[in-house]
Amino acid sequence: MNISKYLPIGLLLVLLNSSPVIAGGFLLGEETKGLTINVAEHTNLNIRFLLQPRLDFGDLTTSRDGSRYESESDLSIRRARLEFNGYLIESLKYAVYLSGDKWGQKGHDDKIQLFYAYLDYTFLNELSIRGGKAKLPYSRVSLTSASRQLLIETPASTETAKKVFGDYYQPNLLLHGKFLGGILAYNLAYGDGWEEGKTLRVGNTIHKANPLVVGRIELSPPGWIEEKKSDAHLGKGRHLTLGMHYTIQDSIEYRENAFEEDRDLFGFDLSGHWRGITAQFEYNQWREDFAEPAKRSIEPKGWYLQGGYFIEAIKGRSINLEPAVRYEEYDQDSNANDKKEKLWTVGLNWYVKGHTLKVSANWIHTEFERQASGALTRDDKKDVFQVQCQTYF
Repeated sequence: MNISKYLPIGLLLVLLNSSPVIAGGFLLGEETKGLTINVAEHTNLNIRFLLQPRLDFGDLTTSRDGSRYESESDLSIRRARLEFNGYLIESLKYAVYLSGDKWGQKGHDDKIQLFYAYLDYTFLNELSIRGGKAKLPYSRVSLTSASRQLLIETPASTETAKKVFGDYYQPNLLLHGKFLGGILAYNLAYGDGWEEGKTLRVGNTIHKANPLVVGRIELSPPGWIEEKKSDAHLGKGRHLTLGMHYTIQDSIEYRENAFEEDRDLFGFDLSGHWRGITAQFEYNQWREDFAEPAKRSIEPKGWYLQGGYFIEAIKGRSINLEPAVRYEEYDQDSNANDKKEKLWTVGLNWYVKGHTLKVSANWIHTEFERQASGALTRDDKKDVFQVQCQTYF
């Protein structure tokens, strides 16, 4: 018997049988922020490690003839990150993250990759410049750290949106800053996007393309400014933020023929929390416009609404539970019929030591229209259950 497959469930049972504590803290104490080594007055190194073992079970595979979904289980390390960050000198931040994501997942090659590597210099609050490999500044839920998300899986539409311009974590040059103490924040990035030699799709290798440009602004009322992006603030503080982003890359030329395509993406989001209540809405739409007469443009779009409530205690006893729910509609191509998928996600988080140690359980129910990718001849629905443990020290 492979005992390792049952470790996440075993950990959950052990923690659930632990004695509750009086309200006012987590079962195993407050969150930790890693190990910090101070080299000089303005030079330091912070080391952190994120590990997310996860068990998925349910409709994970298809029958041999591909006509219907079949139940299966899969235990893997969803995320493994080793993080190094800090300051080289005053105002000059750095970060180098290594990742071993999806380690042990069926059908995935296990390997260590460079996740982040950048320098970020702050001239003043209104102007900073960052250069290196990092996220492109669009999509609220995608910009939020995986360690601070409300539900285990991010929305299907935003996961697809992250791939519209190649690697979401790509080398880019970013100007960013905040005005009026954070009431207005902006990000403006310049990158390669799809670049020479990359395969856009089967039969289309990139010959050359114009640069990628991304812009995002965020607005918050005075007194409602978010200090750090999070889906789950654990009952502390408040924020209300409206975000808008636009990304474009055009004149993407192919090696195989004389045709090209243009791509752009637009989206907006509204997020907020007040004490234990948290809610978030996000909408994204993008367009792939082809010069080739035989191809028509593709215009996917999607939106989601999610919310949760952090329950710190009941009758003076700390429980630190957060039930959460999300509804999402994702139209894989709004220029075609019957291409939508609708998803319900219901979850529960238990914060044993805040985000440093937590256990999450989710149920995801997906319904496909008949022409949508994921719809099978004898199945247009699937259900997946997930249990994930997180340690972030």
